[in-house]
Amino acid sequence: MISRVRGAQLGAIAITAGAIAVAGCSSSPSNNSASGKASSSASASASSGGSSGSSGASLTAAEAVKDAAQSAQKATSYAADVTVKTSGTASSTISGTLKQQTSPSPLAVADFSSVTVQGQQVQGGMQEILNSNGIWLKLSQLSKQVGKPWIKIPASDLSKVTGASFGQLLQNGSNDPLVQTQMLSSSTNVKKVGTATINGVPTTEYTGTYPITAGLAKLPAASRSKIAAQLKAQGLTTEHFTVWLDDQHQVRKVISSAKGTSESVSSTVTVTSVNQPVSVSLPPAAQTATVPASELGGSGSSGSTTS
Repeated sequence: MISRVRGAQLGAIAITAGAIAVAGCSSSPSNNSASGKASSSASASASSGGSSGSSGASLTAAEAVKDAAQSAQKATSYAADVTVKTSGTASSTISGTLKQQTSPSPLAVADFSSVTVQGQQVQGGMQEILNSNGIWLKLSQLSKQVGKPWIKIPASDLSKVTGASFGQLLQNGSNDPLVQTQMLSSSTNVKKVGTATINGVPTTEYTGTYPITAGLAKLPAASRSKIAAQLKAQGLTTEHFTVWLDDQHQVRKVISSAKGTSESVSSTVTVTSVNQPVSVSLPPAAQTATVPASELGGSGSSGSTTS
């Protein structure tokens, strides 16, 4: 059994994991293999960038960002290198890789090689799998406590630990470059800064700001409310951004920052692929300890710590 003190530590890490889980996922059940492939039409969109085909030279900065937003809205998956820093009420720094898909089933796979929570370095970093059944976490400290490499937090227990529903965790969009790009199109002061090469791809750099409320209005209603609740809790009002778009107006990198009443958040996301298949094999039961809400300081009933 995990002590309640250790459960609180796990709960904090679960919140951190949920905070960088990704946007736009529905809560439809995923299959047991937790794998899926983007549609062929989406793959075709990735090849062309999903843009209108206009050259960057013929568009204003606002038009280029708007075109990128349209491409991002059509995308169904992405992979990226991510660094997120949060200071204030909840202090954390997380760096690593993240892959996410919205179709055919929601799935996020993360490998964070560097994790700091409330000033404490998490040795060995953190691996995470998130689907409609819950979160699987692999952290060395917790593995020692439960005697198994992986810990699973069932979807039904997540709200008791984090205060957020599973849908809210899956649909958090603050660090999803595809969601970010849609919100950027609300900026009224975006301007071209220059050019740069990102991972060997020529890009154009744009910068600007936008009110969070205006950015949210650019999102589909299904995901807007979930993301709005999170940003409201953080007290964030204005986003500052720099974005790099390729010749097809596909986002290649986004740096953003916002200061709220309770937290300040900054992120750097470098996109490595769009509309490519995302798959993962879930940890076998013999290597997984399922942690009930009672072991996480939640209100649920106690249960077995093995799956």
